[in-house]
Amino acid sequence: MMRHSVLSQRPRGSVTFPLSGLMLSALLVLSGCRGLPWDRTAGEVREVPRDGAVLPTTLGAIDDETSVQATSLQMALPSGESDWLSGTRVVAIVNGGPVFASEVLHRQAAALAAARQQLTPPQYRALQGDLIRKQLKGYIDRRMMSQAMRNGLEQDRQEFLDNQLDRVFIEQELPQLLKGRRVQSVVALKRKLVEEGTTLEVLKEDFQQQQLAMEYLRQSAQPRDSFSPSEMMAWYRSHLAEFQTKPRVRWRQILVSNANYLDRDSALRVIEVAKSKLVGGEAFAAVARELSDGPVAAEGGLWDWTDKGSFQDERVADTLFRLPVGTPSRIFEGKGFFQVVVAVEREDGGAAKFETVQAQIEKRLSEENRVQEMERVVGDLQVTAQISTVFDKPGKPFFRTGRQVAPGAPGFDSQGSSSPKAPPPAAKGVSPFPGQENR
Repeated sequence: MMRHSVLSQRPRGSVTFPLSGLMLSALLVLSGCRGLPWDRTAGEVREVPRDGAVLPTTLGAIDDETSVQATSLQMALPSGESDWLSGTRVVAIVNGGPVFASEVLHRQAAALAAARQQLTPPQYRALQGDLIRKQLKGYIDRRMMSQAMRNGLEQDRQEFLDNQLDRVFIEQELPQLLKGRRVQSVVALKRKLVEEGTTLEVLKEDFQQQQLAMEYLRQSAQPRDSFSPSEMMAWYRSHLAEFQTKPRVRWRQILVSNANYLDRDSALRVIEVAKSKLVGGEAFAAVARELSDGPVAAEGGLWDWTDKGSFQDERVADTLFRLPVGTPSRIFEGKGFFQVVVAVEREDGGAAKFETVQAQIEKRLSEENRVQEMERVVGDLQVTAQISTVFDKPGKPFFRTGRQVAPGAPGFDSQGSSSPKAPPPAAKGVSPFPGQENR
């Protein structure tokens, strides 16, 4: 279902701010386990010791001189008696905002609920930890982009955007959630979600964050969709091994089985009749339909592409790859049958010609460039981001602070935050992604 822009309606006098529908390819990249190319955490992955791995409970400075708001939320690995979803367990801090384990794991809530019944507590915690390790980087990337998208909006625009996102969630997402869990009411849905270890509020916030991140990515990334012949040729030469093909052939067969006649000699006479018809100029397909009792007789004896090494009878394979295309073979006798074959189309193998794979190469280059642009957008945000995860190296400050931005410099907002601002809205009708023009 195509999703409509949440800004398709706007207050009178306001400036149009395009928010695109979901782009599936980018969504697979930004949604954790669904195709995410960034499945690693920055730096070496180690566990923070339980003792001392707690956020400060009073306002103050951390080792890197970054001040944080007072909080009592813990950012530590679960103890032996609890799991990642117990309490309000923080697994990361992104620009001062906590990321909870439940936010990262909610997509696997149903599967985790089932796994909990089959695994021991240590195994269950290990499964949760593995999922968080694999998905946390992608979730943080999405959080940064959604934050940057909001930072570029005035307060009234943010409020209007929130209202529109709420409406789209209720109209589009909520019916799918009800249908997917086979319930009829929101109350029943909430109970079902609690059983799975998540809540409707978590799903709603995840949806809104996803939409904002998608729009930020759409406006910020500038992927290419065309490449010069020299670029494509260079890529072709560097990936030549991928375009190697095996010798193969499309062929036809007339097969006469001894079991369908009185004896071997009777079957032999039938295949000889077939051969004489071919020599007389009759079409191979017509003779096959008339006299063959093979498995593809109704299709005129046609077999699809077959690798040379797939033939059990080396005599047949040699004939199909030696005789000119369209020239029938001699009669071959097998165990309980006779056959005549002919090559319809043949490829001798080796590297595919550049001309035949040019469109495929351009598509591959476009996909690679799209991923590179996504990584560049996230990398630009990481320069000034403050990120800490429960898997950071022991002994290091919880907050990994990027380059400090002076007031007034690009990326510094009026409140003194060094969080990057969202890029200006793309020009109407222009989109960096083909087929995703602003509406």
